[in-house]
Amino acid sequence: MRRGDDRSIHALRATSQFAALEPIWAGISSTIQLRALLVLGALFNERVYVHDTQLVDNPRVVGDFSRSDLRESNFYRLLRELIAAGVVAVGLREHNYLYREDRLDPCDSLADVLGSWKKNSPDGKGWVISPISQARDRMITELDGVLAGDGSVVVRYDYARTKDGFMRQVRDAANSPDSVLAGLLSQQPAELRRRYDGILARPRFSHTPIFALLHDSGLPVNDELIQIHGLFDEIAHANAFDARLLGSDWDSGPGTGLAEAVLSDGPFEQRDATPRLRAEELVEAAYRMVEGPSPDLLAMLRFEEILELRGQARELFEIQSYLELPDTRDPDDALSAALADCAADYWQHICDHIRSTRPHLTVKPSKIGIFLRRRMPTLARAAERFATTGLSTLTEVAFNAVPLIGGMVSEESKHSMLRRANLEFVFFTESARMRELRDFFPHRGWISSDMRSSTSR
Repeated sequence: MRRGDDRSIHALRATSQFAALEPIWAGISSTIQLRALLVLGALFNERVYVHDTQLVDNPRVVGDFSRSDLRESNFYRLLRELIAAGVVAVGLREHNYLYREDRLDPCDSLADVLGSWKKNSPDGKGWVISPISQARDRMITELDGVLAGDGSVVVRYDYARTKDGFMRQVRDAANSPDSVLAGLLSQQPAELRRRYDGILARPRFSHTPIFALLHDSGLPVNDELIQIHGLFDEIAHANAFDARLLGSDWDSGPGTGLAEAVLSDGPFEQRDATPRLRAEELVEAAYRMVEGPSPDLLAMLRFEEILELRGQARELFEIQSYLELPDTRDPDDALSAALADCAADYWQHICDHIRSTRPHLTVKPSKIGIFLRRRMPTLARAAERFATTGLSTLTEVAFNAVPLIGGMVSEESKHSMLRRANLEFVFFTESARMRELRDFFPHRGWISSDMRSSTSR
């Protein structure tokens, strides 16, 4: 086991917190969709993070563990292999807070985390999986063994500080009249709001009592008010790991998705779709079009193939060589073009690999449109017959990772450029394939924009 390594304040790695494993979001994606997102995250991030809550209380993870020897495409098996190789790092809290005893309980393993939870809530109230699950106990024993191996990466994090971040987000949003959370709370009965405010008035609270209150009040798990607290929890963990967020929304139809509204601090609108674009119009807006693997084939990639392909991503992870251009007066355009070209070449390499290893499945390959986000048409207008994602998957590179540019502009300018210098990937396919591909890729997949500060670590 390796401890999470320190990172220079001058280099922010391409990393993502795998928010899709938030336990209350287990209904968003099937295990095969989670596998597709995990493969995408492993291919386009130097490191992907998961945390103890996700592993201990996600029914998708535990359910696939129970079927781990039935098929090679199993999600849990791939997750375990990537953890063992250090591609996926595991966040493990240093302590858990025992509110009945008002003290911190040291945690040095996933089993310790589960045991501490049982001290707090032996009846499992607020849990997603029953505390008496024998399958989970066996899985945690196996994962603790994996984490003890030489190749794994464990990042110890301050649970109290992470929960402080969660509490701050919830309180600020609940008391801000223009926030998405305040709008959702205003639609609830007065008694529910009174009990909700009572939780927020406590000196300390976590996600668990909020979820228990909302769920016991009759709200379904896919209700936006329940979902948004899962998003706040994942943001708090992403901040602890200094990472972006990788996840997907429920299929909320046209308009602005919940994660898009919260992450961009914009309005949450579930309105009728604006006039649809023709495929030709969307293609014309792309920076580049490449032949690429459709999401179902991406999900089929094995552990060994992912590691091999990641060897071709060094230029994507270390983009500075693409910025050695004669004219650096506009570093924003230079970064955007270099990043897009690098991503296109990498996608093409992935496609070539899949085509050579699975020729019988690539007779009709998909197309991937690579868009510079600032020139991207609103995807709510895109006809779903040719674009598989709503808020499409995007990736970007931090300016501070690029010495040539990083020291030449102010922090404010870097943040402004980071918002613009990112990509969106849109899968294009024939309408006959659209319904089938929905089984392999969530409606709205996303990697959040990178707004980390170079002094955040």
